[in-house]
Amino acid sequence: MNIKTRLFRGLTLIFAFLLVLSITLSIIMEKYRTALDENTGSVSQETVISDNAEDWTYTTQFTSTKDAVDSMKEFAIREAAESLVLLKNTNNSLPLNQDRPKVTLFGIRSYAPYYGSTTGGSIPDKGVIDHDPNKSTLETDFKEVFDVNPAMIQAYEDYCADFTWGSSGFGAQAPQYQGLYSTTDPTEPTLSELGVTRDELDYGNYSDAAIVILGRVSGEGSTFNPGEEGRTTTDREGNVTNVVETDSGNILGISDEEWAIIDEAKACSDNVIVLINSTNQMDIEGLKQDPDIDSVMWIGNPGVYGFAAVAQALLGDVNPSGHLGDIYAVNSALAPAMMNYGLHNEYDRSGNLINTYPTGTDWTNASSYNGMNVNSYLVEAEGIYTGYRYYETRYADSLLAGDARNAVTAKAGTYVNYDLENMTFMPATTDGQWVYSQEVSYPFGYGLSYTEFTQELVNVDVSDDHKTAVATVEVTNTGDVAGKSVVQLYAQVPYEEGGVEKSAIQLVDYEKTEELAAGASETVTLNIDMTNLTSYDNEEGNGAYVLDAGTYYFAVGDSSHDALNNILAEQGVTGMVNTDGTAFTATSGKVVEWELNSKDAETFDTSVTGYEIKNQLSEGDYATDVNAWADDITGFEEVTYLSRSDWNGTFPKTYSGFGIEAGSRLEEIMQNDFIDLKTDNSQENIDALINGDSSVDLTLADMAGASFDDERWAELVSKIPLAETINFMASAFHNLEYIPSVGFGEYPESGAVADIGGYAADDGPGGSDSHNMSEAKKDGIAFEDADEYSWVGTRIAPAPVNLAYTWNKELAYENGQLILGESTLLYQLPIMIGPGMNIHRTAYNGRNVEYYSEDPILSGFTGSAVVQGAQSKGCLVNIKHVGFNTQEANRSGVCELVSEQAARELELRNLQQAFTGFGRSSKMDEIEAGATPNRYAAEGARGTMTAYNRIGMVASSANYGVQVEILRNEWGFSGYSVTDFTGLNPVAAPKESILAGTTAFCGFGANDPYINLNNLNAIAADSDLAAAIQEGMHCVLYAISRSYGMDLMNNIYTVSLNTWWRSLYTALITVSSILLAGSAVAYVVFTIKDKKSKEEE
Repeated sequence: MNIKTRLFRGLTLIFAFLLVLSITLSIIMEKYRTALDENTGSVSQETVISDNAEDWTYTTQFTSTKDAVDSMKEFAIREAAESLVLLKNTNNSLPLNQDRPKVTLFGIRSYAPYYGSTTGGSIPDKGVIDHDPNKSTLETDFKEVFDVNPAMIQAYEDYCADFTWGSSGFGAQAPQYQGLYSTTDPTEPTLSELGVTRDELDYGNYSDAAIVILGRVSGEGSTFNPGEEGRTTTDREGNVTNVVETDSGNILGISDEEWAIIDEAKACSDNVIVLINSTNQMDIEGLKQDPDIDSVMWIGNPGVYGFAAVAQALLGDVNPSGHLGDIYAVNSALAPAMMNYGLHNEYDRSGNLINTYPTGTDWTNASSYNGMNVNSYLVEAEGIYTGYRYYETRYADSLLAGDARNAVTAKAGTYVNYDLENMTFMPATTDGQWVYSQEVSYPFGYGLSYTEFTQELVNVDVSDDHKTAVATVEVTNTGDVAGKSVVQLYAQVPYEEGGVEKSAIQLVDYEKTEELAAGASETVTLNIDMTNLTSYDNEEGNGAYVLDAGTYYFAVGDSSHDALNNILAEQGVTGMVNTDGTAFTATSGKVVEWELNSKDAETFDTSVTGYEIKNQLSEGDYATDVNAWADDITGFEEVTYLSRSDWNGTFPKTYSGFGIEAGSRLEEIMQNDFIDLKTDNSQENIDALINGDSSVDLTLADMAGASFDDERWAELVSKIPLAETINFMASAFHNLEYIPSVGFGEYPESGAVADIGGYAADDGPGGSDSHNMSEAKKDGIAFEDADEYSWVGTRIAPAPVNLAYTWNKELAYENGQLILGESTLLYQLPIMIGPGMNIHRTAYNGRNVEYYSEDPILSGFTGSAVVQGAQSKGCLVNIKHVGFNTQEANRSGVCELVSEQAARELELRNLQQAFTGFGRSSKMDEIEAGATPNRYAAEGARGTMTAYNRIGMVASSANYGVQVEILRNEWGFSGYSVTDFTGLNPVAAPKESILAGTTAFCGFGANDPYINLNNLNAIAADSDLAAAIQEGMHCVLYAISRSYGMDLMNNIYTVSLNTWWRSLYTALITVSSILLAGSAVAYVVFTIKDKKSKEEE
């Protein structure tokens, strides 16, 4: 080898080293690109945003941040105004109708009211209270129209000075004082605790009205308990620190301290007004019966701006038009559902026992299953008789059948000991009689007005195929002032003793009129889906929805009780009473009859998708009926469901002492690992799933507007490598992960799947939990005035309960547009988790504040309108929670056990409205589907979030009967399904959940032993699991394609810019490459010459 050969070999090695070094340097520089930019002033990337308005499918309706803030404030006040429910108004003491009445405010909630939830995703914006230049608080709003007693305000201000402002806990702070809210104590101070006397409070100069505000806390994780335990506060060591006494014996009753402050109000004024600042039904019979209390108004949680509406309603500038969406019982703890609500031992997320109660329904061997979300069970032995369905049906039977059905006879602990003399309403301790007017304070649908209305049910036309009906109601304002009327249409279906259980009255539709001037009328049309009159009979064939033969009664009424009385009068029944016990007087024009000559079990035996309806929850792994598990439960006692045939004899008992049989199928299921992975897939299919098909040219952008059944979806899904899919599934905590292989987002510079980013999502249902108006944008460009509004976000509206109590579908649609939809557009959040749509099974679930109503039609139609409004703005809603979140106690793992009839007719019927896009207002019939600006497309919800609780014995996300057979097959749901905050770990039963249609797991990373990035071959080897994964991604991509996510994908992207350091490493790589190539060529040439020279020698 001559010297030149050696030289060029050495140079080749040197230049190769320099090239490797240059490439390594480029990788390091790109990895630390942000740091280089920050420290050297370079700009290496630029976000490109399309400025062509036609490129954006969805765009905010606002022109500035100020426009957004002002418009949302106006809406919030308007919604609050329509939600107010006037319950009592003796001698028309309201409205006050004075110029700046002089009033005194009483109660700690007059200074520290509940604007909304104190925990969870609907916490109202504390910043509005703290920083709004146009201060909006109860105090400031009341001072706008009243002269408010300053001495009483000062007393409460001084008292609150010892407490920390702003709730504690994870996430946003609620506008509330720490230490002044509790589920075991109303925290109402007496005058002595306030450190003042009557003489110091100047009652005489502020006595036009005494306004008392009573409230109860609410929020995610909050649980009220009945009886003494629920009124007892303990310290961390379990020592009792306080026991509250109330007039009903329950924490939802009025406490002695609250009655003491009411007595102060009576001493102040002859006009005593009580405002109910609670979204959980309180026991308020005492307020109703007290002759010295003139008016009672439910205000719920009116939001950060809503007290302006409350003040206006008291003055008369707003006419209350809200109606109760839940029944107000005299003693809510005596509802049959409460017999199996009870107290449970409390467990942390790892299954460790943290608090023990003397009674309850825990699995007797729960401690054997630590870490598996095994704790307790809840038997819904009341069947279909929750809320007003129980009270009104038992009332009807007490008249229709005398005491033949034991509707009057009542055993101890199931009815109220009604003691009006002592104003107490405790559970009776001896057997006695059940009397409606002593059990119900205010019925479902109740609400007064400052004017009077008449309603005439003109006709009800049922279609020949029995599927639909149209009702016409004539409404006239016969009073002296303008107002809105709610048309409530109810039905009674034929009941045969011993047959399928039927409520004596049920809501089938409703509409709210426009504001009617005195003397004005409006004709209201109601479109009835007759499916909602069917009863589910699990013994009819394989299970079916049926219309039994007989007479069907349709009736309008001012409440469920009024409508039922109208029907009973039509039937010739006598003895009906109003809720105050006075005799009912019938009015003509309230009832229409429809006769069905023979039983119809065929019309509704297939769903809206054409899928056969049959039992899904009555037996097998996914059964929710506890009796189906008799052989797998130790200490089992057959559950008797409440029946009209014997009210007293079948009234629920508490079912306790159940255990999990060792070695049983139930034990397998409870451990969240009950479907074995198979190895039946071909190697070709395994490789295809793992690697993805990069030869496919399609991208998600190509699928815009494509139908769900478009054959190209399968081709697009085939592109996605399995690791990318698992990463998507595992990264769903307030995040919509990129899927770069199909063009949804980009791969990270590292190229690692675990480094893939995503679009932010956020929690609802009351607006964005984590963002504020300083981030507000229009088509990706920040508003110029955004920085001025960091103190406010979209969490400004009243609580969801308030929205339902408006009974206004159009308002609910607007709420969906603004609160969820505009959160999506202003903050670039393609997913908003909401609305919340679980049924109010009892008054005691502290999370009822996030949900709408006890009734499936009121809840379902409200939620459906919200979904449609939100989706009109491109929001990918996640309805929560599917399903059966009836209590927060032990919510992570409690087994919700319910008969299939009750499940289908209550919770599922409620959810079905939103998943099918049903229940729209007849006033929106003229809006063309998809038309701008009201794209009321009547499409079902495109996303859902499952629940922490189990449905039956199975993790909710893994209940195939609900999540696939009913949601996807019967209802046609074809969207995104994410768990609540479980993560991709064993408590969520991940492989079973994927098989049951789950597409993502809210949490961080894949920690499941089966579904993780290191187990791709085993996952792909199971053909069923592989097919479910691909179908899941089909649903995900379809949902995204019909959302604002497409706008973000198409119109906002990043481009790389050249910088000095990129020029440097590019030059180094280029020069090194050229020199390496040159030296390598020279080395080869001289090597050949050397070889030839040797050959010649």
